[in-house]
Amino acid sequence: MDHSILHPFVAELRATERLKGYAEAFPAPARVSEPALPLLLASLYEELGRPLVLLAPEDQDARDAAEGAAWFLGDERVAMLPSRGVHWGSGLDPAPHLVGERARALDVLAAGGLVAASAAALAEPMPPPTARPQPLRIAPGEEISLEQLSETLALSGYERVERADERGQFAVRGGLVDVFPTTGREPLRIEFWGDEIEQMRAFSPFTQRALHPVETAVIYPAVERRLDLVEPTLRDDGAATPIPSDLVRPVPGGPDLVWQAGEVRTVWEEEGLEPVPFGKAALLDTLPAGQPFAFEAQRPALVARGLAEAENELSAFVRSGQRVVVAFPHLGEALRQQNLLRRIEAHVIAEGQELPRDAGLTFAVTPARRGFVWRDLGLVLLPDTQVFRKRPPRERRVGGRALQSFADLRSGDFVVHEDHGVGKLLGFETKEVAGVTRDYLFLGFRGDDRLYVPHEQLGKVSRYIGADTSAPALSKLGGKAWDNLKTRARESVRELAGELLALYAQRQQAPGVAYDLRHEYLERLEAEFPYRETPDQQAAIEAVKEDLEAPRPMDRLVCGDVGFGKTEVAIRAAFAVAVNGKQTLMLAPTTILAEQHWHTFRERYRDFPVRVEMVSRFR
Repeated sequence: MDHSILHPFVAELRATERLKGYAEAFPAPARVSEPALPLLLASLYEELGRPLVLLAPEDQDARDAAEGAAWFLGDERVAMLPSRGVHWGSGLDPAPHLVGERARALDVLAAGGLVAASAAALAEPMPPPTARPQPLRIAPGEEISLEQLSETLALSGYERVERADERGQFAVRGGLVDVFPTTGREPLRIEFWGDEIEQMRAFSPFTQRALHPVETAVIYPAVERRLDLVEPTLRDDGAATPIPSDLVRPVPGGPDLVWQAGEVRTVWEEEGLEPVPFGKAALLDTLPAGQPFAFEAQRPALVARGLAEAENELSAFVRSGQRVVVAFPHLGEALRQQNLLRRIEAHVIAEGQELPRDAGLTFAVTPARRGFVWRDLGLVLLPDTQVFRKRPPRERRVGGRALQSFADLRSGDFVVHEDHGVGKLLGFETKEVAGVTRDYLFLGFRGDDRLYVPHEQLGKVSRYIGADTSAPALSKLGGKAWDNLKTRARESVRELAGELLALYAQRQQAPGVAYDLRHEYLERLEAEFPYRETPDQQAAIEAVKEDLEAPRPMDRLVCGDVGFGKTEVAIRAAFAVAVNGKQTLMLAPTTILAEQHWHTFRERYRDFPVRVEMVSRFR
């Protein structure tokens, strides 16, 4: 079985005498700090070698515990059992995604996994196993007809629609079945060859485009009871909804561990739920109460800072003998940050590698978003967002992007079809073809060429963005003109990309000066700014600071309209260079503007030992 990249943390804790002693004394009570809970659960699960159920007060507590344990064990062996979201007798059905999550949790538990459940989830009954829809496991090559699959999905509570874009829906289109699993992040497109699944692919619910092939999938139900076992009942208006008499507890054996038992009991009392006996469950709490075992870790007392401050914090951990692991969501981010470091070295750990035995800094690609400092183990786990300052994401407005709905267009607009070229939208029409009613875009091309584009192919159409306001030449359907045009465009883009890559490679290799931005004068200058920085202005300032701290020449263009605060960005950058003993030359297009900037810089620097001069044809 493939292990998570953070699985070595589990091996480290399992090797301690404390964990081994606790496993032998299990289910003894223990004092556990909240940051230590996920790693303790993962290590105890592997040490005991059997399924475990953790009972937590709220859904969010259970989700945090399951999510954290999955960082160390992997997603396949860990699940979260949420509450139904509605009470029995309310007349309402739980949301499909909650039904799917509950079914998956019981499936993982039956396979010997680790499950975290909330107090309400464990106390709320559900239909007996014989009445529940079973998970559907499918893969290419499996023999099942389109009709059988559709019937199974319908009995599992999936809603048949024309377009599956929400969890718990499926659509049948010709020889295809689109289904959005209740626990899936992406819908699946299942293609048949006779009574056999030929291939499966994930697709985008917005553009309906296929994304990547899928080797195997598990489709969990959208209802708690099979629809063919539901008996329709008629009741008078205002009458209470009858509660089924065959309901059973989701986990008959009860929990193995209870996190904060007092809060769990409070939830049951407030929700009016029948308590679940703790039995021989191990009671875990953050407060000391004479427990024979204790597992302590602290939350990292860090905030995202500039590169220099981050290096100081990381170096302090390493000097104190800690092995520091920083979690990044993507390999590119880890490698980029590794190249920026200049005062401390870091190496990127690969999956399956053991943690270094000596104190040092390691980068890992993992979804871990919360960290801890476990001094007894000499381990520190930090999410990258807590260590390194991130630039705020910029809103992108890209012309010509794929449309998401008919509302993005008006009749008369020029559009581009990726297969046929430039056309004009003549209108919207609804047609019935082969017994299926769909909405279509009606496009006109050169001459009398016309094309109907069904709504599920909307992702192939984008708005035309031209260099000027003149009307474009329409393409002709058929022929190779449009394909030749796309080929030439791709070649030009590829050539330009090659030139840019070569240029930026040269810039990355050019040596530069890394400036120290920890000077007290710089903090005073920023504090004396008489206005509040705008979000975009602050983002530009932070980006320029990162450039100055990097050991390469700066290559940045700051754009903005008149009066949007570009000068203040330049003032702070020039001042940072000055306090590091270097000079700055600022060029202005006119003599008047140069004099204005001269006075502005002198006014901002008047309380600091920095000299500002102006050179022009008059001075």
